[in-house]
Amino acid sequence: MKHQYLFMNVIAPSIILLPLLIAMIKLKLLPREARRLFVYLVVDAMVSVTSSVLARYNVPNTPLYHLATIVQTVLILYFFYLVLQKKAVSVFVKWAMFLFPVTGIANSIWLQPMLEFNSYTLSLQSLMIILCSFFYWWHQEDDAELKWAAIPLNWIVSGLLLYFSSSFLLFTFSNAALTYLSVENFALMWNVHAALSIIMYVLMSIGFSKYER
Repeated sequence: MKHQYLFMNVIAPSIILLPLLIAMIKLKLLPREARRLFVYLVVDAMVSVTSSVLARYNVPNTPLYHLATIVQTVLILYFFYLVLQKKAVSVFVKWAMFLFPVTGIANSIWLQPMLEFNSYTLSLQSLMIILCSFFYWWHQEDDAELKWAAIPLNWIVSGLLLYFSSSFLLFTFSNAALTYLSVENFALMWNVHAALSIIMYVLMSIGFSKYER
């Protein structure tokens, strides 16, 4: 169990340094949407570190996740809004940016108080990002001059879709998993989720590295 804890809480979260480093190196070359995603990664890293510190001193970190979920979701939705800005669907993404914080606050007040894990808003977050990813692929225009692998957003959106698809399943069925899975299998499920976060960070890193003058 110790090696699983190390992988899930130390190794997997630390991989976020890879896309952060590449994004900082390429910062002047990044378009607006990529810079917003960079901000998301900075916030994500700060949340991860703060959560670990709180856990180290036995301070509940669930209030942090209630707040962080709202901030991170708005940042990713803004990223997709910029990507899809010239498409009709961007109107729905814009509305989602404003409505999600209301939903998150309502959940924290009436459904899952601050000291409870906010699985409902995390499931909704994942579903919205999955839909935005599908919108991206639906409106993706073939560029005869560029191969698929040369387009930075293809890598980035693929990483987001992969990770948040697993997040949707995890958070939607987390209560059932707690009831029916053994401690070992429940830990294994979270470690698989952590492994997918590593893949997301690697794909984002490749995406950031593809930005050129």
